[in-house]
Amino acid sequence: MASTQYKHYHDKEYDPCILFETYLGTDMDASKNQLIEYPIKSLRDILSSGLVKGETLIELSVTSFMHMLVAADYFDNIIMLHSCESDEQEAQKWLNKEPEAIDHSHLTTFVCGLKGECTTCEEHEEKTRRAVKQVVRWDITKENPLGDVVLPQADCVLSCAYLDIVSKDHEMYLKLLKQISSLVKIGGHLIMIGALNQTYYMLGQHKFSSLTYDEEFLRKALAKNGFIIERFGKEKSRHNSGLCDYEYLTYSVSQKEREA
Repeated sequence: MASTQYKHYHDKEYDPCILFETYLGTDMDASKNQLIEYPIKSLRDILSSGLVKGETLIELSVTSFMHMLVAADYFDNIIMLHSCESDEQEAQKWLNKEPEAIDHSHLTTFVCGLKGECTTCEEHEEKTRRAVKQVVRWDITKENPLGDVVLPQADCVLSCAYLDIVSKDHEMYLKLLKQISSLVKIGGHLIMIGALNQTYYMLGQHKFSSLTYDEEFLRKALAKNGFIIERFGKEKSRHNSGLCDYEYLTYSVSQKEREA
């Protein structure tokens, strides 16, 4: 359960630029690198294996285009959902190549290095921009988070640390997961990347809550929403800076067999 003494994602102190610079920026030590390398390598391994296929991917994450830099090699139609105005604004700045946009070039360099191709970072970022067709508000304060927007069910939904950060308790996590599940077509896939047994993360001087859950909770939540886990992995934390306290980074690839 989230501690009431902690800040929360929807509080005004949340700043996506600080979040990016703290955990994904260029000033990284060996332990922080895990937060870049594990999600990128895991996602690339999943998509390059051919296990997850299709044309349309819906993405729910916070702050970074890191995962889109990988997904753009496999999906031509990407829809990004954001739950707060600041995250949405930062996404639009990067897509529009505005001068004050968050610089993802070091992440692009890492992604391009894994590809083993001659694509330049600039070319790959342009490819990613072309793949992102929509940025849509996902307002979790509403019963229908999409409001009047109607989206087709996707071949794949990708969520990285999203539910960990936005969920205030397990009940909210399960409610949001059910809503996210409705975005996936039958036979499609849900890819989730997150942190097990994390209680907080720091943004500047503020301590923010992260929902604490374990592998058993995650597996049961996916099964309850009509998913069969096809691939699962986790890696012990190497993060020793005191900025956050996750025990494992984890990913799951689940196929939707039925509507919840």
